[in-house]
Amino acid sequence: MLPEHQELLGRLTRQRLNIELSGDQIAKFSIYADRLVEWNEKVNLTSITEPEEIILKHFVDSLALLSLVQGKRLADIGTGAGFPGIPLKILLPEVEVYLVDSLAKRLDFLETVIKELKLTKVQTVHARAEDFARDPHYRETFDCVTSRAVARLPVLLEYAVPLLKKGGYFLAAKGSQAQEEVMESKKALTVLGLRSKILNSLIWELKPSTGLLSWWRKRHQLPPLIPARQALPERSL
Repeated sequence: MLPEHQELLGRLTRQRLNIELSGDQIAKFSIYADRLVEWNEKVNLTSITEPEEIILKHFVDSLALLSLVQGKRLADIGTGAGFPGIPLKILLPEVEVYLVDSLAKRLDFLETVIKELKLTKVQTVHARAEDFARDPHYRETFDCVTSRAVARLPVLLEYAVPLLKKGGYFLAAKGSQAQEEVMESKKALTVLGLRSKILNSLIWELKPSTGLLSWWRKRHQLPPLIPARQALPERSL
């Protein structure tokens, strides 16, 4: 990223999220953005390639979850190009992060970024979301699960909640239809054993974008038949 874009990232995170990025963190985001654009020429990672939009819709949107992350073990399902998992990892070096995606080429990109940014305690997992959620090695082992994947919230809940420990949290960052999706998800509350809360709406200055964060806490264990749905759709944001 150019110096003016680095300044924009620092200003937006400070003004909108009350996050003061260090010089080292800004440098990591700058490298991340550059590699994203480079790799996107050969691998379909994202439709967002302008520096201002990468900052706003990928970096700042991802960091909006930062204050909500609890515990030491996080899974980002349908991570795609690493959002929100890698931005969160840059600011939370002590948290163990698993980046889960079904497309190997995306994971190749993430491995390159992880190595170049010298990130530790982060793993990539080549798996479909529903297979990952059924794997006994991972099931009910995470304190927090995140996702920005383009699937309806009821589907995401069915994939995310089996991964959580009792008392764990699922954080979903959704777009303009968020309120509608939350209403659709009410039936899932009893089945999946959840308490929910709409946290806040996000309205940004640049190229107006709205989003909504929802918070879901797991209250009890789930039967092994959950999840029962098919895999997350392939997507790039």
